[in-house]
Amino acid sequence: MKSICSSSPWAAVVALVCWGSVLAAEAPGIDQAAAKIAVNICSNCHGPGGHSTSPVFPRLAGQQELYLAAQIRAFKAKERGDPEAHDYMWGMATLLDDPMVAGLAKYFAEQAPAPGTPGDPALIEAGHKLFLEGDPEKGILACAGCHGADAQGNAIFPRLAGQHKAYLARQIDVIQRQLRNSPIMHGVVQNLQPDQIRAVTEYLSAQ
Repeated sequence: MKSICSSSPWAAVVALVCWGSVLAAEAPGIDQAAAKIAVNICSNCHGPGGHSTSPVFPRLAGQQELYLAAQIRAFKAKERGDPEAHDYMWGMATLLDDPMVAGLAKYFAEQAPAPGTPGDPALIEAGHKLFLEGDPEKGILACAGCHGADAQGNAIFPRLAGQHKAYLARQIDVIQRQLRNSPIMHGVVQNLQPDQIRAVTEYLSAQ
């Protein structure tokens, strides 16, 4: 550890995560350790309490706990091939053991979600219709079937409400190009056209 800490710019990250893993092993210290890592490390990109201000990084506050844990494990296993996953999360997630993954997922799931961002009313209306009804003529299923009528998410299906619209659009793109392994979502979004993506992401970010 000494050689890593003395030579790597990730020294503080490694030290804090290692400390957190030791504390996490001493239940019920896992919640305290996860909160410390969330505040001192995760917030640098995802914002305090998971309230990201940059669309490069998703808002984690109020996200579904099971979904968060599954995504952290996917980063750790390098199963997400989108560029941002490679650049930001592969190395970070490698340091997290199972108790810490669970602790971080729990921490962010318990944070109050951010309010939606006002957008173009016409786009929001069109996106709402697409979200609830899909587009049967183009073989597009309704998003609400998995993500809930209010886009709050459910278990392994993520909360989409209040997320950055640019982030949502980018995730649709990487799923369409199969850079992110999500067979169910690929089938749903593969036929989405650019105007439909703009509309549904405008709607979701406003919720």
